[in-house]
Amino acid sequence: MAIVTSDVIINELHLDVSEKAQIESLINFAQDYIVSTTDKSATLEEVVAKTNENIFNQAIRSIVSSLYFGNVEQSGFGIQSMVLLNSIRNMYKGGE
Repeated sequence: MAIVTSDVIINELHLDVSEKAQIESLINFAQDYIVSTTDKSATLEEVVAKTNENIFNQAIRSIVSSLYFGNVEQSGFGIQSMVLLNSIRNMYKGGE
């Protein structure tokens, strides 16, 4: 399992390495959010194993980017994040 790292996101978003701690914090939040909204009793590894690692990582990227740049809409995350989150939930529930 290869979860996206802060170094990868920093490079993709062209951020300064001084932002690493903040990006790591946002990644941890995104992971916790995805897992807790998919299955409160599951672990990160279980959710990734029952879904798709690429989609999981893209959801993390999307959430981190939204939070970092302040693009979180009043009603929550943007449409891209919501589509990815719904895909993860559907794959997870379909894998049971």
